[in-house]
Amino acid sequence: MQYQAPPGPAELPLFGSAVEYAEDPLGFMEETASRYGDVARFELGGREVYLVTDPEAIGRVLVSNKENYRKPDSVDRPAGELLGAGLLTSEGEHWREQRGRMQPAFYRDKVAGYAPAMVERTEDLLESWHDGQQLDVHRDMAELTLHIVVDALFGADLAGMERAVGEALQVAGEQFRPDPVLMALPDGVPTPGERRYQRAIADLERVLRDVLRQHERGTGVEGNDGDGDTESTEDETLLSILTRVRDAGLIDDEQVRDELMTMLLAGHDTTALSLTYAWYLLSKHPERERRFHRELDRVLDGAVPTAEDVPELAYTQQVVTESMRLYPPVYSLFRESSEADVLGGYHVPADTLLFLPQWVVHRDPRFYDAPQEFRPERWTPDFEAALPTYAYFPFGGGPRRCIGNEFATMEATLVLATVGSRYELDLVDDGPLDLAPSLTVHPENPVEVTVRER
Repeated sequence: MQYQAPPGPAELPLFGSAVEYAEDPLGFMEETASRYGDVARFELGGREVYLVTDPEAIGRVLVSNKENYRKPDSVDRPAGELLGAGLLTSEGEHWREQRGRMQPAFYRDKVAGYAPAMVERTEDLLESWHDGQQLDVHRDMAELTLHIVVDALFGADLAGMERAVGEALQVAGEQFRPDPVLMALPDGVPTPGERRYQRAIADLERVLRDVLRQHERGTGVEGNDGDGDTESTEDETLLSILTRVRDAGLIDDEQVRDELMTMLLAGHDTTALSLTYAWYLLSKHPERERRFHRELDRVLDGAVPTAEDVPELAYTQQVVTESMRLYPPVYSLFRESSEADVLGGYHVPADTLLFLPQWVVHRDPRFYDAPQEFRPERWTPDFEAALPTYAYFPFGGGPRRCIGNEFATMEATLVLATVGSRYELDLVDDGPLDLAPSLTVHPENPVEVTVRER
C-alpha cells in the first residue's frame, strides 16, 4: 500500500513555519492539529516536523515501536551542554544502566520516606509568610522544590544558594525558547544568549560541587566497603548511590555531575510549575478551592500531612492531575525516526523529527468534556479507565517514563495539603496567564498572590 505524507500549513521560504511557531508555540501546535488532524507536517529551521496528536500513534512511538524512535540530537544539543549524559538525554545501554542504578532511590517505599522532608521544608517556607502578604507564588514554589530535591535526593542543603540557583536556571531556560533566527544559525555561533547560557551552567556546576563537598564531609560513601561492592543500602540517597557506583569504578565524576544536574533541573522545575498552576487554578475557581479546603480539614484536622494521609487526599490528588492536564509543565516530547514507519495512516520517512505535544492532546475535546475548564472531579476511576492511554501523559511514557513521577506526585500533594491547611491564596490579578515555553512552560510574569490565613 502506498502511504501519503500528511497535510500541513503553507510554508515561508527558508524559515518554513519557524516564525509562526516562535511567536506562539502552543497556539501554533493547537491550530495545526485542529486544521490538519492527528498527524500534520510542517518545517522548522530546515527540518521536516511531524506533529502527532493521536494517542494510538503516540503509543506506537513511545512503546510498541520505540526502538525506531530516538531522542533527536538537533533538539537535545543545547540540553546536552547543560545535562550531559544524564537520564534525560542519554540513550541505549548507557541509559539502561544508569536507570537501573538510580531506580532504588525512587522505589515506592523509598519515596514514602521522603515525605517528612517534603513537609518540613514546606513548613519552613510558611514561617516566612504572614496574613495579607503579597508574593510571587511561582518563585516561592521553585525555591521550595529546590530545597526538597537537594534535601531528599542529595542529603544536602542549599545553604542560602537557592536564589542564585533559580537565577541560573532561568537564564539556562531562556536558551530553549524558540527563535527563528537562532534556528537558522549554525551550531556554536557565540551569541550573547549562548555566553549567558555558559555562565549559567558554570554557576550551577559550582553549586553542585558544594553539594558534593557537603556529602563527602557528612556521609562519606554509604554502602561501599572499599572492595567494589555496589549493593545498595536502605538509607541511601540518590547522591550516595551515585558516589558509591563512582567509587566502584563504574561511572566517573562527569557522570555524577550529569545526573545531579538533571535531577536539579527536572526534579524541581516541573513540580514547581505544577504547584504554581494548581494555586492559580484554585484561586480562579472558588467553589473547587472550598472543596479542596474541606477535604484538608476533614482528613488532617489541623495536623501536618504524612505519606499515610496521601491516599485519603483524593480530591487534592485530583487537583494535581487536572492542573497537569491543563498546564502540563513539559508541553511536548520530541523523537526522531531511525527508519521509515507509518503513523495514523501516513508515511513517516527516516530521520523525521516528531513532536508529541501533551499541551494539545490534554485539551482535546474527543477525550475531555469542556477541555478548557478546570474540573478536578472528572478524574474518577471510571473516567481514567475509559481514557486512551496516551490521552494523558504529563510524565512521558514507555520505558522512558519519568523516573521521579511518584516522587513528584506525592510532593505536589503534600505541599498543597501543607500550605492549604493554613492558607488560602488569592490572585492579585486574575487575568489569563502569559506563558513562555522553553524546556518547560513557565509563566511569562510573576504569579502574584495574597496569602490569607484560614
